[in-house]
Amino acid sequence: MRIWSFSSIALAAVLLVPVWAYADKLKGFYSGSGGVTQEVHRVVMIEFGADGTALVQQNWVGKDPQTWHAHWTQEGELVTVKFDAVKDKPALDPLVFNFKRGTLTPTSWDATMGVLGPPKLTPFGGKNVQQDSVATCTNLYATTPGHNCVRWDSRVPNQ
Repeated sequence: MRIWSFSSIALAAVLLVPVWAYADKLKGFYSGSGGVTQEVHRVVMIEFGADGTALVQQNWVGKDPQTWHAHWTQEGELVTVKFDAVKDKPALDPLVFNFKRGTLTPTSWDATMGVLGPPKLTPFGGKNVQQDSVATCTNLYATTPGHNCVRWDSRVPNQ
């Protein structure tokens, strides 16, 4: 029976570090913008709460923002955002992302998010603290922030 030396165990630990140390983790707030023309350009923002809640907002140029409450899950590189039903309306189809190198790339979405789907989303800001919950937030574009909401408007530069 062979006994492992300390250096062998240390070398094995160092070799395993890349497997788990570089796994992508969701931060709190992601945003992206895109559109082929000015008429279809929009900004999409998602805030992920640590409790599995999410707030999704889509701002089309010249239109009022669309805001949805949702719940998210992550399985490896797959992030799924399931929208909550509102009153008598059915919930939107889930928004599914591939999550690599800190970027959320949409792979499946509801037609409400646009024919070409939402843009790629990246973390917003340098230090991005994940809120416990965004379930009570009504809008990411708010004049009176509260309920753990973030006051941010894509139409106002340099915020």
